[in-house]
Amino acid sequence: MASIFEAHSFAIVAHAGQIDKGGQPYIRHLERVANASVARAGHAKSVDRLALDPMQVMQAAILHDVLEDTPTTPVALRAEGFPDAVIAMVVMLTKPPEPMPLPYDVRIAALIAKGNLGAILIKMSDTEDNLSPDRTLKDGEARRAAYAEAFGRLKAAAASLGYTGA
Repeated sequence: MASIFEAHSFAIVAHAGQIDKGGQPYIRHLERVANASVARAGHAKSVDRLALDPMQVMQAAILHDVLEDTPTTPVALRAEGFPDAVIAMVVMLTKPPEPMPLPYDVRIAALIAKGNLGAILIKMSDTEDNLSPDRTLKDGEARRAAYAEAFGRLKAAAASLGYTGA
């Protein structure tokens, strides 16, 4: 089974040369999301006593954009030794490859409907990082409002699954 270090190394190689919305190496966004996600998952496990593996959540968080933004496939992740639970969360967090992309709010609703707390906590962390003033948003205030609304919906969904953290 792959470790968090292997997930991080995989993400570094897969996203090599990519730059985020704020002009920084893309891996920095993935690291921030992974750190926030593992903190939330740790709270879910230790405080809320929910059946959640924080290390699997952290692996999925660092890999959450690898299927969407690189040629990587779920089969490749499996071949690298990532557990099915990690791959499942990564797949849930990946925009579906459609000719016309689904609107953001529809994708959030679909993720919430799956009821996977790990994936919801990762998306909360991703959305929170996307709201950071350090990251330039190409659509400005409209995009920021969509992220803020999504964060509230994700937080409520996590609470409905027993999560009491922020």
